[in-house]
Amino acid sequence: MKNSQCCVLYTNIDFSVQICYTDFNKRKGFDLTMKKIIATLLLVCMLVPFVVACGEKSPAAVTTVADPAATTEAPVTDAPVVTEYPDIPEGLDYDSYDFVILSCLGNSIVFNDFSVENADYDVVNDAIFKRNSEVESKFNIIIESVELSGDVFSSGVGTQALRKDYAAGESQYDLCGVSTWHAASAAPNGYLVDLYEVPYIDLSRSWWDSRANIDLGIYGKMFFSTGDIGITDNLATHCILFSKTIAAENNINDIYDLVLNGKWTWDKFEEYVRMVSEDLNGDDVMSEYDRFGLLCWNDAFQASFGGARSKIAGVDPETSEFALTMYSDRNTTLATRITTLCFDSRYSINTVASLYSAKVNAVGGMLGMFANEQGLFATTIFRNVPQLRDAEMDFGIIPYPMFDDAQGEYGGYVSATYSNMYCVELHNQDLERTGAITEYIAYVSQKYVTPAYYEQTLKGREARDEESIKCLEIIFANRSFDAGVFYGVGGYTGSLTDMMKALNNNFERIYTAGKRMAENTIKNINNKFSAQQ
Repeated sequence: MKNSQCCVLYTNIDFSVQICYTDFNKRKGFDLTMKKIIATLLLVCMLVPFVVACGEKSPAAVTTVADPAATTEAPVTDAPVVTEYPDIPEGLDYDSYDFVILSCLGNSIVFNDFSVENADYDVVNDAIFKRNSEVESKFNIIIESVELSGDVFSSGVGTQALRKDYAAGESQYDLCGVSTWHAASAAPNGYLVDLYEVPYIDLSRSWWDSRANIDLGIYGKMFFSTGDIGITDNLATHCILFSKTIAAENNINDIYDLVLNGKWTWDKFEEYVRMVSEDLNGDDVMSEYDRFGLLCWNDAFQASFGGARSKIAGVDPETSEFALTMYSDRNTTLATRITTLCFDSRYSINTVASLYSAKVNAVGGMLGMFANEQGLFATTIFRNVPQLRDAEMDFGIIPYPMFDDAQGEYGGYVSATYSNMYCVELHNQDLERTGAITEYIAYVSQKYVTPAYYEQTLKGREARDEESIKCLEIIFANRSFDAGVFYGVGGYTGSLTDMMKALNNNFERIYTAGKRMAENTIKNINNKFSAQQ
């Protein structure tokens, strides 16, 4: 399934539990003084600029040098002045307390925000080590990461763990990083604490994602969120890649200019896709061996919706209620444009559609075709971009297009399937302690972890030019969170995926068929959230 990039609802609820300790706390009796010495040496040996983003969670323009191989590839910037600091009392000492963090992984989520052993992320692992060490030293604690591996969907391992603790009236974990689906399942059922009520956590600060506050704050409550505290949300963010070679061959020279000047719209996207088509093997049939304007996959529909700032369901800004927003004249037009373009076999190929999946996998999948210069554009998520690190072809990274000029700002989409959210269990034993430590983790993550991912891993290795770097800032600053997807409203997410897989536009029928169930789900969630006031 990983190669096809197809989203499937897994029903197997078996899971395995593994206790994972970061290198510096494999022994609980590890001497804290020695850890301070190690942390100090790391501070001397590693170049660590500090950064503070403003407003949304925009990745900071900072470089953390730790990997000698990355040093020659990543740009080094001057350290900006830190202007924010969390409102946490000084001198808090928790007497070697084990601060236990639940990290849910699975078939889709493969990165642990608190482990230093994430494969292929050496630079980020170093930053995680550095962050954890600083937090441990500040509060005299030991950070312990507990991994649960299994199903990431609503009935999966994270939901089971949270439900079990809720029923027992206890909390095994101080902080929980669970699948987005798990968090959305737990929140209406009362398993979690409203993060606005946790002492010292301030979701208005730059190390938390303010877009999440807007998109997920039902009745003004935030039971889960994300931000600089982790990078799984970055890895789950959708983007579009384009081949510079194919663009130049077709006299398409203004893609970056359009994006940076706010003119990257569906009109231009469609125009350029339809400029590229070539029967490379000369058999008069467009197939996986030929060149297309667009290489896409099923999730391109929801991502295109997000790019147009449309959602299945969202929070009404006036009432703070959860509301169904999927159907409108604009969204119907958008759905028609998406499917018409993606289903046009002369210029596009949905590489995981039933008709093409096995054949495309046989030639290396969508990114294999893209690396082979068989597509002008390819839709994907940032988690997959490193697969092109060693590709000889030159590519750029851009956001999804706006619906039209009137939209005014770009949108974006964070996949629920591939991302974790952070939450606190209802029966947490010490909210003040949890709040202080969590807020500081998020703050220090902004200094170390986000820059390490963004500057060295992403900018230095995956983005090939300065224009792409600017586009990355646009993508991460303007993405949105579709609560309709997170809460499984109307079964629409699966139905739209099936629609893309079948290459058949039945958007209006899908909406009508799911409307009653969607409205009942939304009503139920609103009632549960309002009852927790």
